[in-house]
Amino acid sequence: MNLRFIPSGVFCALIGFALVEPAAVFAAEIRVPAATDGVLTLDEALVRTRRANPELTAAAGELRAAAARVRQAGRLPNPELSVSLENVAGDGNYGGTAAGEWTVALSQPLELGGKRSLRREAAEIQRRLAATDQGRSHADVLATARQRYVNVLAAQERLGLAREQVALAEKSLLVAEERIRAGKSPEIDRLRLRGEADRARLAVEQAERTLGIARQALAASWNAPAPDFDTVAGELTGLPPQPALTEVEASVAQTPEATGRRLATALSGVELAQARAARIPDPSLTVGWRRFQDDGSNALLLGVSLPLPLFNRGDDEVDVAGSRLHSVQAREQNARNELLRQLRSAWQALADARAEAEVLADRIVPAAAAGFAAAEFGYQAGKFGLLELLDAQRTLFEARLQQLAARADCHLAAVELERLLGTEAGSPAQQLQTP
Repeated sequence: MNLRFIPSGVFCALIGFALVEPAAVFAAEIRVPAATDGVLTLDEALVRTRRANPELTAAAGELRAAAARVRQAGRLPNPELSVSLENVAGDGNYGGTAAGEWTVALSQPLELGGKRSLRREAAEIQRRLAATDQGRSHADVLATARQRYVNVLAAQERLGLAREQVALAEKSLLVAEERIRAGKSPEIDRLRLRGEADRARLAVEQAERTLGIARQALAASWNAPAPDFDTVAGELTGLPPQPALTEVEASVAQTPEATGRRLATALSGVELAQARAARIPDPSLTVGWRRFQDDGSNALLLGVSLPLPLFNRGDDEVDVAGSRLHSVQAREQNARNELLRQLRSAWQALADARAEAEVLADRIVPAAAAGFAAAEFGYQAGKFGLLELLDAQRTLFEARLQQLAARADCHLAAVELERLLGTEAGSPAQQLQTP
């Protein structure tokens, strides 16, 4: 944590603290104002994202395609119908079609070696992979939407702080004007305070631009060309809970990423079994009917055909499938280790941001607020100079901005941890909707 040290002057008194930052700022839970026109809630943002996000639409289409492949994989090979006319257009007795023989035959391939069941098993695993990918896309997209929502909330509060700083700078300028007219302060105080007010107005303009960009990013979550809301509902004062690291590590096997890797390994195993089964020739049974034109007699036709694996025995395909299986198994282990590292990193980021936010709320911001209240009171009483007042004012707003950033980072880290775990219910970000 990079906590800015507060100058000793800000600790000179504790009076006036409540006048600067109300106790509601340090409330334990997040409160949501009543929804009005132009105010977007987190639930509404997530509903819009679920309905219109292109990635979710694409993932749903892939799942439907995988389900269709499962149905297709279970079907038998199509039979083959053949019709032929023999012994025609020849010489002697075989001239014309008088001695022709009509043959109508139906051939049906018979799959051996469990090819059909393996094909269905592979298609089912692919369907489960598509479902896992859809769940992962769902978690990623909604996590991104919640993070953008948090960014809008932070931008709104940052804009509010900037406007407070403008109001405070203008108030200090009025106090300085009175002291200058009374001959208690030098003329340079007016110039300094005007400069502070100008910088505060510039900060407001920058905060407004940042808010506009954050609002556009949130609207893009549901593929909207521009935001149709003015503000979002909620506050960042409450902090999401910190799960135990052991619980997070124990959940690594149930994450969508780990599930997808296991399914990919299982699919490679089935593909190896398919390659081995493909080495078994599939016979075709033929049943037909033949008519002899010369005497008008009929006869049945029965036959069987069998491919001869003389030049291609399928050994190379087995080697390819076996090598792929070993590669996928190695990637699965590597992915598990990487996911575990990411989970620990996200957990640590949440812990760091939460600790920083708590220290700022419990010690730094209250001390800065008390110091500024004392400096303001002392400046009005003529006990402190303008430099002490400006230093205390900057210290207060820097501490409050740092507190806002820590709170936002805490919520963002909680959502990132949730995204990696692939969960949505009980999301820390859902606290934004808790009255």
